[in-house]
Amino acid sequence: MPSNIEFKGDSKAVLLKSLLAVAPEEGCALLLGKIKKHELSKPKKIVYEISLIWPCHNIWELGIKYLDDANKSLNKAKIHESKENRFLIDPKEQLIAQKWARARNLLILGHAHSHPNGVAIPSTTDLASTTSSTLMLIANNNEDLRAWWIKNSESKLGIEIPWDSQHQNIYSQRS
Repeated sequence: MPSNIEFKGDSKAVLLKSLLAVAPEEGCALLLGKIKKHELSKPKKIVYEISLIWPCHNIWELGIKYLDDANKSLNKAKIHESKENRFLIDPKEQLIAQKWARARNLLILGHAHSHPNGVAIPSTTDLASTTSSTLMLIANNNEDLRAWWIKNSESKLGIEIPWDSQHQNIYSQRS
């Protein structure tokens, strides 16, 4: 789990613009960069350094059968499903991004998406559709951007991760 998130160059601005450009639909992107380990710090710090944004097309469609838990959580809440409250990154696009990143000694550190009509906190659907531990950044229409470490779909909660973009904003970590 990262101790901190850092944005390099204009990656934060690119992320916000690409996520919010498709409003009122949810935007989505992959986060590319490197993991820095500060071995001498106590406790040991792991920083996810985001240097590039890979904007993605939201391919979610009504009737897509994936991750039944996510569908059940929406059905219980009787929320109208649409691209305004759902997103799906094309697995082919993820593979292309991963191959491109590896060729440049970069990693896919996680993903980002927008909540154009909500808050920058993981929704029940976001948590239910997470199958492995991952970094998730969420932005809303007010450009509130928050970083979350999601352990897995069974934990049902996220841990907020501080981020530092040239000391513009740092959130305190919550559990």
